[in-house]
Amino acid sequence: MSKRINLAIMLLLTVMIVNAQENAIKAGFTGPLMGDLNIGYERAVTQNSSLNIKLGYFDLLMSPFISENTLTPKAYNMLEAKGGFTASLEYRFYLSKKKGIQGFYVAPYLRYVSQDMVFDDDIEGYLFTVGTKVNLMGVGGQLGYQWIFNDWFTFDLFFFGTGIDYYNADINYVLDPQPAGFNYSMVTAHVDDVFVDYKYLHKKITHEVNEDNHVSKLPFLFPGVRIGASIGIAF
Repeated sequence: MSKRINLAIMLLLTVMIVNAQENAIKAGFTGPLMGDLNIGYERAVTQNSSLNIKLGYFDLLMSPFISENTLTPKAYNMLEAKGGFTASLEYRFYLSKKKGIQGFYVAPYLRYVSQDMVFDDDIEGYLFTVGTKVNLMGVGGQLGYQWIFNDWFTFDLFFFGTGIDYYNADINYVLDPQPAGFNYSMVTAHVDDVFVDYKYLHKKITHEVNEDNHVSKLPFLFPGVRIGASIGIAF
């Protein structure tokens, strides 16, 4: 019986050694500086490549460097920052001679970020609730280096990443209570004035006037930057 147990332990240790450092669970510790609390999982696909997935909660107001004034357009008053969701997918190519998920790497990436906020806006004595939803989808590439210390502790530094991000913002004006026969077309010129100083954005904005709300849509492209670091456990 004891021989069988010893054999089973030896087989288990062999499997663990063979599969060592093929997985890692990591938490971003620079992300919170920009309001991103995320956790990631990396899995080796081949001897020198891996798939890295991150999920997180996003709220710009959690950042110590960003205030309500930074996020609030002129004429608006912020009522609530609801936060949002982040997700990213990377395929990493490790160029180091070291085996496993360590060393210098290059990685194409996809990412998604959302952020919801609520403002109010006074237009000619009418106080509107303004719900704003911003979604970002980005694609690009990054350079990084991952260290594994003592066969289990990971430090992942992605020191340069760039790409292109597609933003889509919906700005929804609602008046409650709404007077009978109210015409939301008055909102169009006001929103145009808010963005008139941002010429690139001003050219992109479109408006939709409905019976019970006014929706302004703002899709635009902007260069993306991706840097940061995370720590975790390899196994």
